[in-house]
Amino acid sequence: MVITRILVLGMVLYMISACDQVNNQPNEDVYPWQIILQPDGKTRVFGITLSESTLKDAVELLGRNYKLGLFETPDQPLSLEAYFNEVTLGGISGKFVLTLEATQEEMAALIQQAIKREVLESGAKRYTLTAEMNSVLAQKSITSLSYIPYINLDEGIIRKRFGEPTERIIVDQKRQHLLYPELGLGLLLDENGKELLQYVAPAKFDQLRQPLMEKYNQ
Repeated sequence: MVITRILVLGMVLYMISACDQVNNQPNEDVYPWQIILQPDGKTRVFGITLSESTLKDAVELLGRNYKLGLFETPDQPLSLEAYFNEVTLGGISGKFVLTLEATQEEMAALIQQAIKREVLESGAKRYTLTAEMNSVLAQKSITSLSYIPYINLDEGIIRKRFGEPTERIIVDQKRQHLLYPELGLGLLLDENGKELLQYVAPAKFDQLRQPLMEKYNQ
């Protein structure tokens, strides 16, 4: 028992040390705070370059365990998404949702091929596509990325890794959106649930900010 505890403690200390030394490993962009802003204005995170990397590229990085679907809300246009339910990078596990580039006409046609329709708690609808669509949509580029880590991030960790947010939008006493327009990052801090990190190119940050401003009357 003592030896087992020592081994477990050693593994935990190793992971913490690896995370703290991440800035000394510029070739590894596997952590959520490693946001690389490229000279052409594009954003690279988790090895994925937004508006350049394709779904096929993401599958090579994140694995083949994913589903394709369409997301529909009453006040927003359709979005084509790939859901990766469990991915471990750099010792940290989480869920990924990748938004793929597609026209509204393309997505309306894809809905006709959906094999499942779900109504979520928010009232939004999610349509699941067949596995056969994977190869058809493999070359679609990724326009944005959402990440839900399994570990809880408190505000201290967030400040250490991302710095102070440029703006805060308060949802309630337990939830707030932390906005980092210079990084193209919107982070939902939830004291009672999981955090949500949303990444876009900085030039497109208003796509994240404006809906929040309208929803919470900021």
